[in-house]
Amino acid sequence: MAKGCAGPRGAGKPLQIAVDSAQGTTEATTRPRSHRKGLLWAGLQHACFVPIADHRAVDGRGPPSVFQRHDAAAQLCDDPKMKTGRNEPCPCGSGKKFKKCCLDASKPGVLRGPPMPERDPAFLAHAQAMLRQHQAAENVRQQQQGHGNPIVSWMDEANGYRFVAVKMTVHWAKNWVLFPNFLEYFMKKTLGNEWGERERSKGQHPLFRWLQKTEAYTPHKPDGPKVKSIVMMGFIACWLHLAYALYLIAHHDEVPKLLLKRLRDPVSFKPAYYETVVGAALAVAGMEITCAETKTGSAPTPEFRARSKASGKTYEVEAKRKDSWRSPTGDVTSAEFQRELEGYVRDQVYKASKKRLTNPVYWFELSIPTMMAEADWRVVAEKVEATIRDAENSMTVDGQPIAPAYVVITNHTFLANEDVTGNSCFGFLHPIKMDDYPFGRSMEIEAALEGYDKHRDIFWLMDAWKTASTVPTTFDGSPPELLNADGKSQSTVKIGDVIDAPDMDGKIVRATVEEICSMNDHAMVAVGANGHHWLVKMPLTAGEAQAASRYTDAVFGKDNASRGLRESDPFDLYDWYLKAHVTMTQEQVDAFFEQNPAVAHCKGLPLKEARVRVAREYTKWTWMRSQQDRAAKAQQATAANEAAS
Repeated sequence: MAKGCAGPRGAGKPLQIAVDSAQGTTEATTRPRSHRKGLLWAGLQHACFVPIADHRAVDGRGPPSVFQRHDAAAQLCDDPKMKTGRNEPCPCGSGKKFKKCCLDASKPGVLRGPPMPERDPAFLAHAQAMLRQHQAAENVRQQQQGHGNPIVSWMDEANGYRFVAVKMTVHWAKNWVLFPNFLEYFMKKTLGNEWGERERSKGQHPLFRWLQKTEAYTPHKPDGPKVKSIVMMGFIACWLHLAYALYLIAHHDEVPKLLLKRLRDPVSFKPAYYETVVGAALAVAGMEITCAETKTGSAPTPEFRARSKASGKTYEVEAKRKDSWRSPTGDVTSAEFQRELEGYVRDQVYKASKKRLTNPVYWFELSIPTMMAEADWRVVAEKVEATIRDAENSMTVDGQPIAPAYVVITNHTFLANEDVTGNSCFGFLHPIKMDDYPFGRSMEIEAALEGYDKHRDIFWLMDAWKTASTVPTTFDGSPPELLNADGKSQSTVKIGDVIDAPDMDGKIVRATVEEICSMNDHAMVAVGANGHHWLVKMPLTAGEAQAASRYTDAVFGKDNASRGLRESDPFDLYDWYLKAHVTMTQEQVDAFFEQNPAVAHCKGLPLKEARVRVAREYTKWTWMRSQQDRAAKAQQATAANEAAS
């Protein structure tokens, strides 16, 4: 299977939604609920937004306090080697003269700021535990939101407002309990309130049909919970994925005006929908995107041009969606279906190749309405791969062989069947005429790693598509499995917490959580107190067990929690070693080269290249060792079978 082959994403999983609590701005709260029912484009009246005027970077700490500045100045003046004249600039950095700023603070007996606790062991241990919890929370967030720009959101608890920043614009409202609540508002605002009210009355645009079905499917009860679990339906997935894609583009780049124009038109909406999904993946992958307008008499242009911020390379992107199927799609192995599939793929490859794009990436959406099982998707993928390989060898455009390109095949089942249960998404990547592409062919390990780095932009793009295909539930990345009926995340035990735990004699004592390892419905917790350390078995709630299974023990503040490393996958190893050696110093890499004569000639490489070389050497050594171990085990198994027979 080609790199990027993905099974169903979210199929059959319950969706947690927040019920509108009728709170909002003054205008929203004064509107009777009976008047709000059915106003599917009235969400803009529930929130406000404003661009951020000050673009200065904020590190989260704020400016130093007066105490801190004075204390720093006083410490400098206490140093006999550092004497500051009355009319010299103050050493605190305020820009004022010393006599008008910190002169008095430097005099003996003057009260200074509270002593800093940097050297207090208890303070340091607490700070390290907080850092681990933060890193673990970021691990969980990235598993939900990917590696692009994080969701930026905060609460004004006193007034009940939720704030969300989209790039440099801040939005706020009172009724955003979960992230999808905000997405509905953002989609409506982006497409336009006036357009929405006008188009809703016409009843032709698919978006309003999806919203009407959603309203009927999730009725609100005044005394009901704010958050409840429901089964995801296709019509919910349709507008939710569109809203998330628009948000991702806006949060990473800017939504092209031409794309919005096509989304507003019922005729071009479905093709533009798919272009939006592709644009979101490009944005999350760290690419600057622009829509390529086609002018009368101009040369053919792609849907997007995307420039990678990592490599600087510009890709031209085609995105096409199959509107319908003539043949039955229930049996993907039938000759009739496979002929239509082959014909569609060949036709799209030919049309895209005819444009003669630069660094082309072709996205083709199949929209098979019955595609739910991964086994069926693998049948489709094998047929598509065979079709592309045949096109590589036989297809020509104007008498010339087709040019190299990346081909991404996707299937968003809910987009073809809005009444389907679940929100299944499938996708895989296959190249055209790229001999150094490291998947699906035999290559020497060094050449494979070199190819992996060369095509890394596209691998990031596939990871970004997976991110764009999974809509987060919470604003802060906390696991949705831990939400209660009010939309609040239940607290869990985390590394660094102080808890009541039975000691070795069964006596309850206050102990610090030092390590934790979940095992289905319980966890083994390493705790410590008064110089003693022991293990405690702790039961987990159903939500905690589900969250740990999905996001690893990072949900318990374990910063180094990760999924199992596949030693048989050299690229998995390579990515891990790259991360592990990203902080190596020049002295460390030089020492590595000196200790390994086979790569001694690499000493003197620029630090960034040297770290890559170290990661590659470790990858090759680990992978070859795993291959040898597998071969030895296979020989042992063969010998044992022969002896038994």
